Amino acid sequence: MQKSIVTALVILFSSLLLNKAYAESSFNILVYHHVATDTPASTSVSPEQFRQHLELIKSNGYQVVDLAQALDTIRSGEPLAKPSIAITFDDGFNDIYTQAWPLLKEYNFPFTVFVSTDAIDQQLNGMLSWDQIRDLHKHGVTIANHTTDHDYLVRYENYDQAWLESISEKITTAQQRLETELDSELPKWLAYPYGEFNQPLQHLLKQLGYLGFAQHSGGVWQGSDFLAIPRFAAAGIYANPNTLKVKLASKPMPIDNSLLSDMVTDQSQPTLKATLLMPVDMSRSLNCFVNGRAHTAQWISDLEFTLTSDTALEKGRHRYNCTSRSSTGNFYYWFSKPWLVLPKEG
Repeated sequence: MQKSIVTALVILFSSLLLNKAYAESSFNILVYHHVATDTPASTSVSPEQFRQHLELIKSNGYQVVDLAQALDTIRSGEPLAKPSIAITFDDGFNDIYTQAWPLLKEYNFPFTVFVSTDAIDQQLNGMLSWDQIRDLHKHGVTIANHTTDHDYLVRYENYDQAWLESISEKITTAQQRLETELDSELPKWLAYPYGEFNQPLQHLLKQLGYLGFAQHSGGVWQGSDFLAIPRFAAAGIYANPNTLKVKLASKPMPIDNSLLSDMVTDQSQPTLKATLLMPVDMSRSLNCFVNGRAHTAQWISDLEFTLTSDTALEKGRHRYNCTSRSSTGNFYYWFSKPWLVLPKEG
């Protein structure tokens, strides 16, 4: 009996700590690729749109934070000084240097660039040069790892030892190239190419001492999965300032990430089962979408809900998104579950 009471008190105390950390410390990360008018529309914003985004951030009172400092703060359970946003770029395109950086300097906003090193070594058209990357780094821009070749990491038949060694080499070689060229120790961060990952890859990253950055939407807090850190896409169809404003104000739905299914599935209609770590002031009415199409989630307890696509999903990447308006504040709680459907052969 006494043991049960102690256990209940421990759970209650842990819940109170989580609630405090959750309420005081979360932030949202934006991910961009191109800032240009002559690049693929799905991953691009024009310089004019990018300026709109930066002005939106500034005029709504957000601080743009150094990503490393923000992560250290929330992982320690400390509060951020004010509502915060971090800005990141993937791949290492030249227009980051020629178009984005001048605007970011104008607003005095820090940012991070995740670089795939082979494209830089090969001096591919449209990519940053090592001289440009060194210049960015010298002026305080954070440079981080996006593997050597930007190839798919988990679209393999077997996740065996040979696969582990191959993926580990892509990560560690890129890190070594970056640190050699910049003559500096860099954060051990990996942005997954195409936002694709699985649990064995996350385990590898943990062994190597890395944090992992994904491409599904949502905010970051102390209870986040730091091997699959969500980021809000802000380019292409996601560049609209009106919808971006909603995302900037959102808070992460406090889901227990340890209970979520792997991103990779052979099911064409995978079921999401999500468990809230704590009660929050969100409505029981969830707005859920499968690849942007409205779906109805089912509550199976006070803290658990499920969501299943009503049609078969094709091979490839998909997302289940759920939001719920706060009952006490003018913002939405936000959660996204990425899937990579890879049907079994034969």
